[in-house]
Amino acid sequence: MKRKFLFVTIGVVAVFLVAAFLAGKTFASVGCFSDTNGHWAETYICWLKDNGISSGYGDGTYHPESNITRAEMAVMLKAQAQVPPSAGLILVTPGFGGWLKFHPADDISFDNYSNATIVVKTTPGEPYLSIQPSIPTVLYGRSLQLVGVEFCYDGAVGTYLSYVEINTFTSTAGELGSNHRYSDITDRTDAACRYYVLPAPVTLTAEDGVNFFIAVHWNAGGTGFSLSRTTFVLQPTGTIAALPKSFLDNVVTLSETKPTEEGASTTAPAVTLETKPPEESTSTTAP
Repeated sequence: MKRKFLFVTIGVVAVFLVAAFLAGKTFASVGCFSDTNGHWAETYICWLKDNGISSGYGDGTYHPESNITRAEMAVMLKAQAQVPPSAGLILVTPGFGGWLKFHPADDISFDNYSNATIVVKTTPGEPYLSIQPSIPTVLYGRSLQLVGVEFCYDGAVGTYLSYVEINTFTSTAGELGSNHRYSDITDRTDAACRYYVLPAPVTLTAEDGVNFFIAVHWNAGGTGFSLSRTTFVLQPTGTIAALPKSFLDNVVTLSETKPTEEGASTTAPAVTLETKPPEESTSTTAP
C-alpha cells in the first residue's frame, strides 16, 4: 500500500498561523527577510518574525517555499501560543456595591439587590455618584485601550439621569491628574442601557485608572433611582507597556516573619528553666 505524503511550505504555514490568530487583520510589516520581498505571504511571515514565532536563517533569508518539518511546526505553534491577543473586546462589569456618593455629606443611601442598586435621596437635589472599577489597564505586558462604557439605569417618578462623564487619571509618585474623556448633559427620564463610546479609544498605561460619574436629579426626596449593570469596554493593543516607576525605584522587599503586636518586642523572650533540687538520697549524675 502506498503512503501519501503532504508537503506544506513554510509560507503556507505562516498564513495558517496568522489567520488562526487574527482573522481579517491587515499587517503592514514588510522587508523582514531578503528573500520574502514581494512574496505573496510576506506580511504574514513578517508578523511571525515581529512576534518571535519564526526567525528565519542566519544569513537573513527565510526560504518561504521550502517544506517545513513537524519539529519546526511544533516550535512555531508553541511560540504562537505565547503571543497575547491583539483583537477582540474585553468587557469588565464591576459589582453594584462599587457605587459611591461623590460628596460624603449628600443625604443619599444605597440599597443593594441582586440585580441593581437603588439610590434614595432624602431631600430634592442633584448629587453626583461615581464608580471606579478595578480594571486591567495592561494585559500580558501590553497596554489596553478604553473604548467606552455601557450604563443601565431606571429612574422612578420624580427622578432622572442628568449627567454622565468618563475620565481617566494617572498616578505617579503620589500625584493625581485626571483627563476628561467624554460627557453627556442630556436629561434622561427613561429606563435604558446606553453605550457611551469615546470619540477615539484611549491607550492606558500601567499607572492609569478609569472613573465613571453620573448626576441624578431628584424633584422630591424619598424616591429611588435604579443603578443596574455598568460595563467598561476595552480592547487590546500591540503597545508594550512600561512598568510603573515604583516597580523600579521604590521596591519594598517583604520578609516572611510574622508581624508582632503593637508594642511587643521583636526578640524572643528569655526563658529561665527551673530545675528541681534532687532529693537527699538521689544521685545527680546520669547512671
